[in-house]
Amino acid sequence: MKNLEQDTQRSSALQKSRSAAKALSATARKLRFSTSNRSSLYEAAGLRPRFADRVFRWAAMCVTVSFLLLPNIFSVLYYGLIASDQYQSEARFVVRTSSPAIGKDQLGKITGLPSAKIVQDTQIVTNFIHSRAILEILEKQIGVRAKFMREDTDFLARLKSDATYEEFLDYWDSMVKTSVSPSSGIITVTARAFSGNDSRAVLTAVIAASERTINQLSDRIWKDVVATSTTNLDRASAKLQEVRERMARQQNKTGVLTIEGASAMLSNLMTSLQKEKIELEQSYAVKLENVSKEAPQMRVLAREIQSKQAQIDDLQRQIAGPTQASEQNLANVSTELSGLQFELQLAEQQFAASVRSFEQVQFISKQQLMYLDSFLEPSLPDEALYPRRAFWILIVGIASVFAWGLCMGALVLTRNKFAG
Repeated sequence: MKNLEQDTQRSSALQKSRSAAKALSATARKLRFSTSNRSSLYEAAGLRPRFADRVFRWAAMCVTVSFLLLPNIFSVLYYGLIASDQYQSEARFVVRTSSPAIGKDQLGKITGLPSAKIVQDTQIVTNFIHSRAILEILEKQIGVRAKFMREDTDFLARLKSDATYEEFLDYWDSMVKTSVSPSSGIITVTARAFSGNDSRAVLTAVIAASERTINQLSDRIWKDVVATSTTNLDRASAKLQEVRERMARQQNKTGVLTIEGASAMLSNLMTSLQKEKIELEQSYAVKLENVSKEAPQMRVLAREIQSKQAQIDDLQRQIAGPTQASEQNLANVSTELSGLQFELQLAEQQFAASVRSFEQVQFISKQQLMYLDSFLEPSLPDEALYPRRAFWILIVGIASVFAWGLCMGALVLTRNKFAG
């Protein structure tokens, strides 16, 4: 009896199992051949996802496409097929001066560093290369805009046709680079363009324009120096002329050309008169032994002696001694003429110094004072160095993976937060 009940239970369980298997089989066939949408499929299977999971899945798809797929596809297409080749020309030069007027920099001689003047001129050159002024100059000379707006280049790399000077300057700074060695003062300039000839032409024009500009600054300085030298020369010439005129008036007034000449003449004349007087006195003394003083020849001889003495006294008064108010002696004249002669010497020396300075300034101002001494001329590139295709594709790939990872991490954290 007990065995019969067990058999009955087993038969009932087997029938239930078969019924469940048939139901599952029917459901599977229904799901396999159903033409309803995916949501109906999930609903029929009892597996319909939550709304938060669907939002996460769509957000993950958008992040993957935006941050991972599109950037890499664009970088491969652009750098592999679209980006134009860019050729770079390089030149190196130093700023040198040919003017001795700049002077010696003792600190530079001791330390070996460039002089302050050269450092300043070097900075002027580098700032000029990155200024709007050089763009205006190069546009007139070589039409520099056209070299960066070629139609056969890609639209991202070339200069916009309607670019303003401010936009052009930003573009120029990306294509032309400068660097300066602090110890040697060597300036390195590189210029990029879409052909080797264009890059070399642009760089050659940059160096020429920079040299002209630095010399124009010196020209303005030397114009002021020349004007100052001319003014000093005119002033010295007028002073010399004025002193000479006063000297001539004094000479005409006194009848003395030079103190030395007049003194020598008077001294010689006095010596001659004294010699004649001595001879007359000797003759008078000899004759006085045999002839009376009252004799006519003795009186004549005595008058001659007195006349010679009067002439000697007059000469002495002319040389030095008390004179009448209306008369002048050589000593008084000497004081005035000596002062005038001293002024004349000073005026002549000042005039000579002004002439020498003017001639030196004139000579130096006509020379080219500043040189951009290129020891590495602008090169003609054989192959394009830019863009660095593999490098930028790799950079974009790494950056996109990094950005995608950050965004996906943020999405996962957000989902977990709301799920919790």
